Amino acid sequence: MSIRKKMLKACVLSAMMFCIPAVSMACTTILVGKDASVDGSWMVARAVDSSNGTENMEFIVHPKKTNQTGNFKAYDRDTFKMALPQTAMAYTGNPDLGNEKDGYGYSEAGFNELGVGESATETIYSSDNMLKVDPYLEDTGITENEMLDAVLPYAKSAKDGVTRLGHMIETMGSGEGFGAAFIDTEGIWYLENAGGHQWMAMKLPSDKVFVSANEGRLRTYDPADKENYMASPTVISFAEKNGLYNPKDGAFDFHKAYFEERKNDETYNYPRVWRLQHLINPSMTTTVADSGTTAAPVLITPSRKLSVEDLKALERDHYNGTEHDPYANANPNEPYRPISVMRCEEVHILTVRPDLPAAIGSVNYMEYGMADLGLFLPFYQGLTSVPDAYHAGETPLNEKAASWIYRKPQVLAMTNYNKYAPIVKKTYADYEAKVAKEQAEMEKQYLAVYKDNPIQAQAILQNFEDKTLTGGLQVAEELTHTLMAQILKDTESAYHFEGF
Repeated sequence: MSIRKKMLKACVLSAMMFCIPAVSMACTTILVGKDASVDGSWMVARAVDSSNGTENMEFIVHPKKTNQTGNFKAYDRDTFKMALPQTAMAYTGNPDLGNEKDGYGYSEAGFNELGVGESATETIYSSDNMLKVDPYLEDTGITENEMLDAVLPYAKSAKDGVTRLGHMIETMGSGEGFGAAFIDTEGIWYLENAGGHQWMAMKLPSDKVFVSANEGRLRTYDPADKENYMASPTVISFAEKNGLYNPKDGAFDFHKAYFEERKNDETYNYPRVWRLQHLINPSMTTTVADSGTTAAPVLITPSRKLSVEDLKALERDHYNGTEHDPYANANPNEPYRPISVMRCEEVHILTVRPDLPAAIGSVNYMEYGMADLGLFLPFYQGLTSVPDAYHAGETPLNEKAASWIYRKPQVLAMTNYNKYAPIVKKTYADYEAKVAKEQAEMEKQYLAVYKDNPIQAQAILQNFEDKTLTGGLQVAEELTHTLMAQILKDTESAYHFEGF
């Protein structure tokens, strides 16, 4: 079990002892097929929420490694054992707490040198009945902590990533419940595990959208359709043997067999699924309560094709314009958990445009902290380095770390959301629009020379990244000063004691 989830477990136990609300970790995942997107991109978006949001996040470019020996070293435990393959491809990752110095760990998303991407994990929970017969192996099983670093450097395709992770679940076991997405030019595969050793995966239909919010969402499994489904060999027989599935009840349902609905879902998980599905297709007539039943479809068709900008807006949502908006309504006791929360570490949107070379066709649009008040920046698969601030996360509350530079305006804006949040949003929207124009020009220049002069093409890409990522830090720091000045002025006005 990872450090963060051990902390969460301790928080839950404390809450039970002292009758205070428990802190939960969560994520919100959105998958978009290429025929459901405006430019033919496959897209994977996920918000990475933590127990309190104070972790420093880094961005690491891992070089290719050859002649590896020994075992994979997880940064928070030595009980996880995995022999390292001889060769590891170059890849990017975004861990916290400087894990690349002390071992691998807690990278949430990235691309490898082949343009294969991974986002892991969406936290989900198997049923109590399942865990009685096949419990999690918390000390030795694979968890979110290791998943990206143990799979992505060795995945030759999205499907190969699923195969590798599935084999690890079967042979090493799972340490917790999770969903993981893999993306490449051929599509998106999404895997969910159940208990210690069962799993299934679905290939996303190209014209559909899938959303998940801390629930096991996969249902249909067709073992004969190997092009679109994969699973552990005993996924059906195990459920039948242990009384989790009866063929007399109809076709096998992965969710029904291995998961269960909990009271907490009604306000914590269902509203997010319902909200996203209705924003993506407003003609839907399902209710919040339907999200835990077969009435809410696993896959939906969007009312219009989606863009990266649409996914940014979806991950930034907090029931905007409704009675359930906790920020605009200044209601921290709002029962519906919003998608965008303050304790979010980062949000990433992995995009793959199949008709472009991987260096510019695979892009990770990422922001640090709360997405509603965050700045999304493009991290291209072909970049070779990032400014120092993006890998300065060795200690918490490191003021030189990019994650904290971007976090400061968010903290300040939340002191009076309705007054200060618009300042943050406009500033970042202006910079994102500027970057989008420069992106288009950079890609045009790259494509003009990359076949005949790959070195020049690489320089064009890297110069763009250096300028864009450095510029983002400057914008955030200037924004912090602007907010500080405004808050100082407002505070002084409220507590103005004048003698004359």
